[in-house]
Amino acid sequence: MKQVLVLMLVLLSLAGCQSKKEQQVWTTVMEAEVYSISALSGGQIKQIFVSEGQEIESGTLVAKLDDQQLRYSLEQLQASMRELEAQRSLYQSQIALAAADLEYQSSRQRRNERLYQQEMIAQQQVEDGEIIQKKAELQHESARKNLALVTAKQASLQAQIKSVQKQIDDCVIVSSFSGRVESVFYDEGEMLPAMAQLAEIVNTKSMEANIYVNEQRLASLKPGMQVKLRVNGYKNELSAQVVRISNKAEFTPKTVLTPDNRTVMVYAIRLRTGNAQGILKDGMPVNVYLP
Repeated sequence: MKQVLVLMLVLLSLAGCQSKKEQQVWTTVMEAEVYSISALSGGQIKQIFVSEGQEIESGTLVAKLDDQQLRYSLEQLQASMRELEAQRSLYQSQIALAAADLEYQSSRQRRNERLYQQEMIAQQQVEDGEIIQKKAELQHESARKNLALVTAKQASLQAQIKSVQKQIDDCVIVSSFSGRVESVFYDEGEMLPAMAQLAEIVNTKSMEANIYVNEQRLASLKPGMQVKLRVNGYKNELSAQVVRISNKAEFTPKTVLTPDNRTVMVYAIRLRTGNAQGILKDGMPVNVYLP
């Protein structure tokens, strides 16, 4: 009986060893998503509202540039627009008067032509009427051209106003991302060039990492699969999800330590895990255990 019991313990021990051998470990480094906050328009930094190490949400006001000169330009353009609007109103009135005068002169000329055919007026009176009618036509056409010119100027001015207003809006720099402010590269009062990076935001709530497996191990992995993570100094296991599996084989990166590092060609597996408690850090080494 004792011999049977000993034999069973030996078999269980061997099975446990075999199970441990099958559970391979991949060592990798966690990566945080890094975002850049840039200025679309350049200018002098009037005020910075965030500091390094601060946690911010999407929509947080990061900085404001000096927009005083732009606002002066906007006021000048708006004044010019009001002047053109007054000219437009004047030309519209002139068109209405010229149209009425043209209609009157045309009607009068038709009457003169009938009277001339009836030999009731002289030919000179008909010719004078033609000259007056022609002048009325020219005045009407001139007023219409002036209105068209003002309309074109207004369209050009409106485009300039929109451009300056856009530059003013761009002086207010807002973060489109949530995360921790890792770096602020400029100080208040400095000149910020257009499209320059003002700050760097790190998303600490979600982390990613790559592991590399050979084609034999690849067959057992699928997107959405859960894997285990272990971090030195933290006793509990963490979980991560397989979010992407490369369709293309590549040479094993020299800096990667995996059980397959003797295999020349491997496939990249992208993992993602939540980090609400802030346990994981950017660049932190972790061990990955695949099922």
